[in-house]
Amino acid sequence: MMQRRSPMGADLIRRAIVAGMPLALLSGHPVFRALAWAQAANTGRLLVQRAVPLAAEMPLSGFDTWITPNDLFHILTTMADPLPTIDPAAWRLSVDGLVEQPVTLTYDQLKALPGRKVVAVLECAGNSRNSVSPPLERSHLGNGYVGNAEWLGVPLHRVLERAGVKSSAREVVLEGMDRGKPAFAQEEVPFAKSLPIEKALHPDTLLVYQMNGVPLPREHGGPVRAVVPGWYGTYHVKWLGRVGVIDRSFDGVFMTRAWRMRRRVDGLVRDEAVTQVAVKSLIVRPAADAKLTVGTHTVAGAAWSGGKDIVSVQVSADGGRTWGFAQLVESPAMYAWRFWEFPWRVTQPGSYTLMARATDTSGAVQPFAYDLDSGGFAVNQVQPVKVEVT
Repeated sequence: MMQRRSPMGADLIRRAIVAGMPLALLSGHPVFRALAWAQAANTGRLLVQRAVPLAAEMPLSGFDTWITPNDLFHILTTMADPLPTIDPAAWRLSVDGLVEQPVTLTYDQLKALPGRKVVAVLECAGNSRNSVSPPLERSHLGNGYVGNAEWLGVPLHRVLERAGVKSSAREVVLEGMDRGKPAFAQEEVPFAKSLPIEKALHPDTLLVYQMNGVPLPREHGGPVRAVVPGWYGTYHVKWLGRVGVIDRSFDGVFMTRAWRMRRRVDGLVRDEAVTQVAVKSLIVRPAADAKLTVGTHTVAGAAWSGGKDIVSVQVSADGGRTWGFAQLVESPAMYAWRFWEFPWRVTQPGSYTLMARATDTSGAVQPFAYDLDSGGFAVNQVQPVKVEVT
C-alpha cells in the first residue's frame, strides 16, 4: 500500500516531539513510519546524472572498498517517479499463478522464514556504455553503475514451496510496485521481469530485505527487492509486490521490447534477453589522464563475472603488446568482485596506455572490442587508460 506524506501527520509528529514523547514510542507510530519512508531518495555521494527517473552513478572512489557502502551504491530507475513509498508494515507480497495455494505474506512473515546471506555484484546491464565508440544511446552511463553488497533475504524457492509450484511451471514473474508508460508500451504497466523456473528455484535467488546490515533503503528497492546473483540488475526487481508462476515465456514489455541483444551462434544471429553478467575488469588506479613520475607505481582495479570466480587478470602497460599477471587480492568469490594489483616500474617519461583483461573459471575472456550486436548491453571490452609519465 502506498503511503503519501500527510501535512496533518507531520503536524501530529511535531506536536508529539514538542510534548516530549520519547522517540522510541514515536518511531512506532504508523504516521512516523510513513513519513520516514516518504523522504527524498538518499543519493549520498553519488553523481546524479538524471533527476527523473533517477540515475545516480558511483564515483571512482566506490571501488576503494570491497563492500560498496549504501551511500555510494548506484541508483538507476527505469520509470519510477516518484520512487514508491511503501511502509514495511503495510507491504504485502502476493504469490499466485500456477501454484497449489496462492499466498500473501507480510513483511514480518517474510522475515520469519529462514534467511540467506550472499555477497554479490549488482551491475546495470548498460554499465560502461559511455566507453563504446561510436557513442551509443544513453551513453551517459559510465563505469559506476555497479556495486558489491552483502544482501540478506529469503530464498525465493522457500516462498514458492510454501505456495506449491505446479509441475507445468516454466517461468516465475517478479513484479514491482512501480508503474509507468515507457515509450515502447501502449499503456501503463508495472515493472516486471521473469526468471526460468530453474533460476527462480536456485538457493541464491533472494527476496532481499537487508543491504549491508541495514533495512533495504527505499532508493534501492525497499522494503523488499529481488536479488538474482550473477544476472544483470534488470532482473533485481525493486519494490517487489507480486510473484507469479506461469507455464509460458512471459510476454511483458520489459522482457520482449527492452534489454534485448543479438548474439551470433554458429554464424546465425539470434535475438535474446540480456541475462548473465559478462566477465569484466576495470582499472581504477591510476585514473585516466593521470600525471605520474618515473618510478614504481601500482596499477589496481576490480574484476567480476556472472556467478563465476575470476582466475586471472593480465595487465599491459604498452597498449597490449606485452602482458603480465596481476595479483588477485581477495579470496575466491562466486558472485563478488575481486580486487587486483600489478606493480609497474616505468623508467622513461612518455605517454603510456594501460590495459587490463580478466578471465573467469569458465575460460571466458574479456574481448578487446565491443560487439555492437549487443545493443549497448553487457559492455565488457578492455578499456585502455592513458597516462603521462614525466
